Amino acid sequence: MKSWLTVASVAALVTVAACNGGDPAPAPENQAEAAENVAAGAGTPTDIAAVMRARHEHYEEMGDAMKGLGRELKASSPSVETIQRHAALIAGYGPQILTWFPEGSGPEAGETRAKAEIWSDAATFRERAQAFEAVSARFNQTAQTGNLDAIRAGMGELGNACKNCHDRFRAPED
Repeated sequence: MKSWLTVASVAALVTVAACNGGDPAPAPENQAEAAENVAAGAGTPTDIAAVMRARHEHYEEMGDAMKGLGRELKASSPSVETIQRHAALIAGYGPQILTWFPEGSGPEAGETRAKAEIWSDAATFRERAQAFEAVSARFNQTAQTGNLDAIRAGMGELGNACKNCHDRFRAPED
């Protein structure tokens, strides 16, 4: 019974592959490889989709972390450990942001909130991304001290560093 099921499964996969025009392009090993392919002008649609998907997921994680920071700081007994974890995640992504936007992964490639200005005004985008990197690193250092008053005081600067890019380079949600 198992061998019949295996043969039937393989036959079904071969049929689907034939109907789809053969094997799809292999998926890149990771987002960095896909980004390199796209930046080098050798990106396949699979690479471009991987870059855009990873970028979106990273920003979702950062947004969730920002919301988590806000929740904790409003709580009657904030969890310093949770705050530290969120701050570390945000700061960890800061240095990566510029690698998430290779040429060819903008609005021309599909649905994205990334505006074309990221590429047409790359110097300003780079400046703002680097400012976010510095601010998020400082905020993380503050968070790791566990001093809730200092953490609360640093939240405004972190939020402004996010907003600084969003206002110019991110399209509104539909």
